Amino acid sequence: MFGDLLLAQYQNQTTAHPIGVFVLFVLGVATLLVSRRWALVPLLILACCVASAQRFVIASLDFNFLRVLVFVLAARIIIRNEATHWRWKPMDLVFLVWIACATILYIVLHGTWQSFIYRLGILYDAIGLYFVTRLLIRDWADVRAFVQTAAVLSVPVAMVFLVEHATRRNFFSIFGGVPEITLMRDGRLRCQGPFSHPILAGCFWISLTPLMAALWWRPGWNRLLAIIGVVAPMVIVYTCASSTPVGGVFAGAVALAVLPLRRRMAWVRWGAVAMVLGLHLVMKAPVWHLISRVSFARGSTGWYRYKLIDDFITHFGDWWLIGTESRETWFGHGYWQITNQYVAEGVNGGLITLLLFLAVIALAFQGVGRIWRHAARRRYRIAPWAGAARRLGGPRAVQPGSRAHFAMGWALGTALFMHCVMFTGVAYFGQTILVWYVLLGMIGSLTPVLGPRRAPFGRRFRLQRRPALGVRPLRPAMPMP
Repeated sequence: MFGDLLLAQYQNQTTAHPIGVFVLFVLGVATLLVSRRWALVPLLILACCVASAQRFVIASLDFNFLRVLVFVLAARIIIRNEATHWRWKPMDLVFLVWIACATILYIVLHGTWQSFIYRLGILYDAIGLYFVTRLLIRDWADVRAFVQTAAVLSVPVAMVFLVEHATRRNFFSIFGGVPEITLMRDGRLRCQGPFSHPILAGCFWISLTPLMAALWWRPGWNRLLAIIGVVAPMVIVYTCASSTPVGGVFAGAVALAVLPLRRRMAWVRWGAVAMVLGLHLVMKAPVWHLISRVSFARGSTGWYRYKLIDDFITHFGDWWLIGTESRETWFGHGYWQITNQYVAEGVNGGLITLLLFLAVIALAFQGVGRIWRHAARRRYRIAPWAGAARRLGGPRAVQPGSRAHFAMGWALGTALFMHCVMFTGVAYFGQTILVWYVLLGMIGSLTPVLGPRRAPFGRRFRLQRRPALGVRPLRPAMPMP
């Protein structure tokens, strides 16, 4: 809703600048030609170079440049047959159910052709970005390629934000969707570059910071990229002058602080729940009133965000079934800004959509736990014999679960936790949806699968030792009748 009003003047009309079209063409060709490992990089470059108002309108359907590049990626996957290693996982099913329910209930709620077109675009973005990432990201090297590119790209982006902060001119305004004169609040400039809002600019880059910082545990020039990947996003967060990205920074610090307690995360989670319940019992106001007291930037609207959550809970009967289109009774007067992703899910799709959204997040956290535990377990299991092999002059063993993999696995969970915290201050739209769906896709791809692997046609193969010479191997076990 917040993004709809900002970009309403560009809907249903083609606003393609020649420079933007050229950049899209070059990145589209690169998407088709580069190796699979680097196929997602053009998406990241496009999000940081062209404003989201650039679009083509075909039969009343808006295709912004990000959607066009997602279509090119899907065509590449089909042409190169890169979906052969696909394996269905529970998170994929819950994700599809969530986005399908959100789409259907929104259309039922509004009942207009415009709402159908709008949700069709949201559906395209979600399924396209998530499943393109699921198909193209297969191992740690693929994740590392994306993160290394982000670290390199953060330098020119930070320089652009510094120039905007010094001149109060946004050069990306030629593409539309962003103001030419930088916004100011309480004497501070709120730079946004090509992003749809200053808050989203900060959220975009700060959510990538843990992944870039995890490069420190890789040898060579990766450590330089890790330093750059921490400093440059901090510069961007400072120039955007918004509280929500700063809240994401503190969330990342909390995730780093609990790293020594990683084997006792159940205690940490239940302890946090107990603390919140205790505060709710002893405080005069609801525990979510603490949001109104959190202000990391001058002019921050913490009280508005608290009141939004409070009215969302108070008026549960208005939205729980399929959402609500009218909120005149909230605040005592009507308002339109839904600056909370959780509230937006409930208002637009009812309680079922909100619960499915939380289920996706829960499965993502579960997947992250499996990822870093698997990396740590493989590391300690392989390290002893690998060192012995080197001492005996044998070939250098490759360690599939190393300290770098563990660090990147924990970074995935940190980024996910930062998104969950920042969702209390903003509802994502524009280019920022890229980092959210790509993160979910990475977690879905790297999550180890538990249980026996099924062969085609329901046949199950038993793991057997290599038979001795002259012994006939056993045939695959047939299913029981």
